[in-house]
Amino acid sequence: MMLHDNSQLEDWEAWTMYPEHRWVFNKLELALRLGYAAGPVPCPVAATGEYVVRPIYNLSGMAAGAKIMTLQTGQVYNLPPGHFWCKRFVGEHVSVNYEQINGVLTETHTSIGETDYDNLSRFRRWTRVDNRNIALPSWIDQFAAIKYLNIEFIGDRMIEIHLRSGTDFPDDAVEIVPVYSTTAQQEIDQLTSMGYLFKESYMDAEKNIADARLGWLYK
Repeated sequence: MMLHDNSQLEDWEAWTMYPEHRWVFNKLELALRLGYAAGPVPCPVAATGEYVVRPIYNLSGMAAGAKIMTLQTGQVYNLPPGHFWCKRFVGEHVSVNYEQINGVLTETHTSIGETDYDNLSRFRRWTRVDNRNIALPSWIDQFAAIKYLNIEFIGDRMIEIHLRSGTDFPDDAVEIVPVYSTTAQQEIDQLTSMGYLFKESYMDAEKNIADARLGWLYK
């Protein structure tokens, strides 16, 4: 069976193309299916702790609207409708690209992202690493007719599924450093002097992120 090349789709394009799989865009449903402590606002949490609070749906990317909050047991918070909370996981942010090869979902590119601890929209860099072979749930087989998938993890805990490829490393790059509208020119010049090249790749989550990403410095 010839599979459609969905590698470069935007999430909203994937929503249109794969109506039977739209549930994966519902981040609350995914969290609950994976057995995580999660719920819609204003429902209170069962245990005090750190939680990620973000929109249930975000087809614009860049973790738009997401923030870290310490939520207290039994307390109702004044949070935006359409958001949910999920227990925060701490560990490496792993992005894995998969491809259906001869009927087998195969890991083809794995990278580790470094973020600001409290800013989920801003990554410092992505570094390509060896494949992690993270165990996937059996229900992942439902995507057998989709050629490319990107799955994000914190450690080995799945947090997002994308019906497309993930971060696009230019050429054979092993490291990419995002350049934002607020990135200091001194930092850009320093990396350029070290042999990093620039690739334009503008993204501002449909103007929902004030600090737009202009592109990548890569080597």
